[in-house]
Amino acid sequence: MSKILPKTLCTLLFLAVACPAYPADLMDIYGHALDSDPQYLQVAADRRATLEQHPQARARLLPSLSISANAFTNEEDITSVFNPIDRPSKVSFGSHGYSLDLVQPLFNGERIVSYLQADSLINRADAELGAARQDLIVRTTQAYFEALAAHDNLGFAEAEKKSLSRQLEQAQQRFEVGLSAITDVQEAQAGFDRAVAAQIAARNNVDNALEALRAITGSYFSDLALLGATMPLVSPQPEEIETWTGAALEQNLEVQAARHAVDSARREVQKRRAGHLPALDMVARHSYFSTGGRFGSLDNTTNSIGVEVSMPLFQGGYVSSRVRETRERLNAELERLEQARRQAQRLTRQAYLGVISGISQVKALQQAVVSSETALAATEAGFDVGTRTAVDVVAAERATSQARRDYARARYDYLLDTLRLKQAAGSLSIDDLRGVNRWLE
Repeated sequence: MSKILPKTLCTLLFLAVACPAYPADLMDIYGHALDSDPQYLQVAADRRATLEQHPQARARLLPSLSISANAFTNEEDITSVFNPIDRPSKVSFGSHGYSLDLVQPLFNGERIVSYLQADSLINRADAELGAARQDLIVRTTQAYFEALAAHDNLGFAEAEKKSLSRQLEQAQQRFEVGLSAITDVQEAQAGFDRAVAAQIAARNNVDNALEALRAITGSYFSDLALLGATMPLVSPQPEEIETWTGAALEQNLEVQAARHAVDSARREVQKRRAGHLPALDMVARHSYFSTGGRFGSLDNTTNSIGVEVSMPLFQGGYVSSRVRETRERLNAELERLEQARRQAQRLTRQAYLGVISGISQVKALQQAVVSSETALAATEAGFDVGTRTAVDVVAAERATSQARRDYARARYDYLLDTLRLKQAAGSLSIDDLRGVNRWLE
């Protein structure tokens, strides 16, 4: 007994950890995605790398201190042309020294522009990270609802299979007592076989949807919270599509990132033009040199301070070519900005119209579910009294299941469109995801 008890406790502990007592909801999924989604983490890493642009650019404007040292073995072959009596001689000796240089840039156009350009690069990286975070919210919600929709489709396929199984059974019974032909049995069998195939495909779609969720979160979730029966249908506020479009053109994070990319490209043009300008540095140097020779050793210590000017005169047209290159890259960034603006406008209008139409569609499909359930009840009652056939009951059950599935799909799409609208307008935040999560059971 003492040996069995620890094993039992370990098993219960494992089950408690491996199988949580509650289904995962949107916030749980998003938390895993925030820590594991490679697409988002890549953008976050790129931003952290871009943040180093500022200290790197600043460092190139600050003083630099360097030291160099040398040591040589020398051989002198001496022949006197003034006194032919002297015989040629060779002398071997060593020499060594070092130099300590302090350089403070006073004016360097390229480095100054690079320092100013770093702000545009960092602002662009910040906007791209914000856009990636908003995109992660939408992608996580979409994958979550796709998994729920796949479960709904599986339920529809199972209900249809059950109905067709009952129809096949009744057809066989009627054939056995001579009330129907064999063709009725064959038709019922064919319908049942199609339902079995549809159920297999639906179950595969569930696995694929859960796999898509794992690709974002890095974990498998077998139990997801369902969307509750009651959910508010709220129109966008303000209820004016032009107001939302205007907000998107100004606040959309993809548009903001494109604007900062244009600013960076303009700075790049200035930086390349600065290649024609002189560079001015203040230089302080301390050097020491020691050497031998035929006439004895020599020690030399030098301290100097002054300014150095370097001026490019001719580089084969390299700087001019780089200027032309950066101008064309600026033109490309301007076109990307225009593309981002048009994309933001299109997505905003599309999402806005999707929310408006989604409200009407959800209401219509909700009524369709009520009507289908009423029709199913009437058909079942008619079947009990002999006025309706089993085929009629199967058709009514199929229509009811399909109406429920379409109603659930419309609600998923409505919630997704509300998030996409705020994403396009640049105002999507974690609070919006929490608002959707509140309607899950």
